[in-house]
Amino acid sequence: MTADDRSVLLTVAEIAAYAGPDLYLFLGISTAGSSVHEAFPVWAPRLAPGGVMRGVDLPAEAAPEQYRSLLVAMRDNPHVRGAVVTSHKLSLYRAAADLFDHTDPLVDITHEVNSIQARDGRLGGFARDAQSLDLILDTTATAQPAPERPIICIGAGGSAIALMLAVGLDVHATIRAGRPLRRAPGAIRGSLTVLGRRQAALDEIAAVRERAGLAGADIRLVLARGPEEIGAVTRTATPGTVIANATGLGKLSPGSPVDGADAFPAGVVAWDFNYRGPLTFLSQARAAGVTVEDGWDYFLAGWTAGLAAIGDQSLTDDLFGWVREVSAVLRP
Repeated sequence: MTADDRSVLLTVAEIAAYAGPDLYLFLGISTAGSSVHEAFPVWAPRLAPGGVMRGVDLPAEAAPEQYRSLLVAMRDNPHVRGAVVTSHKLSLYRAAADLFDHTDPLVDITHEVNSIQARDGRLGGFARDAQSLDLILDTTATAQPAPERPIICIGAGGSAIALMLAVGLDVHATIRAGRPLRRAPGAIRGSLTVLGRRQAALDEIAAVRERAGLAGADIRLVLARGPEEIGAVTRTATPGTVIANATGLGKLSPGSPVDGADAFPAGVVAWDFNYRGPLTFLSQARAAGVTVEDGWDYFLAGWTAGLAAIGDQSLTDDLFGWVREVSAVLRP
């Protein structure tokens, strides 16, 4: 660990001993270089007044006890307000679901946690990725007349699950009611096709679909093992279709899930959930001459939703509009 890393990272033991301004944690695998450390002070006046943020890194294959020790340290230190979780969402839930005193219905549906609230010796768990996508689906270049907007999601991980819930559920009503509530017929956002490389990942999405009460919704789960099989689906997309890259390729690792520009027929919208890195997927889409959208708004909405949950704030258009405005100076 470098000196710079030590300035923004804490160990579990240091979290347990921490005394200072309200502490918000960022749980991931390698968090020291994240732009969130520059962004958090800009967001703090509305989302975390007086607070500071530090990262906490756990390995991808962390042991259950590592998650449990972290949650206990957070719970037992009155200076800790909570954590936003960008990795480990499923593993954290599996290892330590019993340590949460309350969870929102999206945790029960997804079996993952992406935001943790620590207050008065109690822990709350939230799964607000679907809420963040719900916030932006109709306000970005992805916006089309909802019943006419098919979405093809390449990738079958947590973002695909969140997208499925944002398409099929009334997310705000679900959170308020404490149980899954489907969108009204006039508010349906169109069909969704999820393309996954592994059948096990698609089976997990199918289980979430069942728990969410979306078994009869227009949601297809398709095994597509590589660019050729993915392209066979995307090349038949009708104008207005949103083709989303939810694989991490182009940021977490180089490349793109599609072979080239011919994967994008005329009139579609290409949406990459990444906003940093080479973004090869969007370069291919630009070469095809179609509309493109990167993941900047998704990044902002995800953090706004996570921090708002910690602070018991409502995720409103006004709050998100403020975050977008003050974050303009941070845009890569």
